[in-house]
Amino acid sequence: MDEKPDYWTQLAWITAGASPLMAWRRAAGLSVAELARLSGIGAEVIVAIEARGHLPSYEERCQLSAALGLGPGDLED
Repeated sequence: MDEKPDYWTQLAWITAGASPLMAWRRAAGLSVAELARLSGIGAEVIVAIEARGHLPSYEERCQLSAALGLGPGDLED
C-alpha cells in the first residue's frame, strides 16, 4: 500500500461503532480477502477480529497493521 488510509474516513467508521481494524480496512478501500492476502492472516480471523469475537495477538496486530501501512497501536480497540 503506497498511501496511509484516510484518517477522516477511519474516524467516521469508528464513530459509527466499527472496530479499528474494520475502520482502517474500509478507509484503505480493501476487502477482507485483500487484507487477508496482504497480511497472511486468514479471512475468517479478520472477520472475527472485526466483529470483536477474537482478540488479536500482538503478532496478528503487527501483520495487519503492516499490511495497512499503520503501527500496531492503531488497531487497538
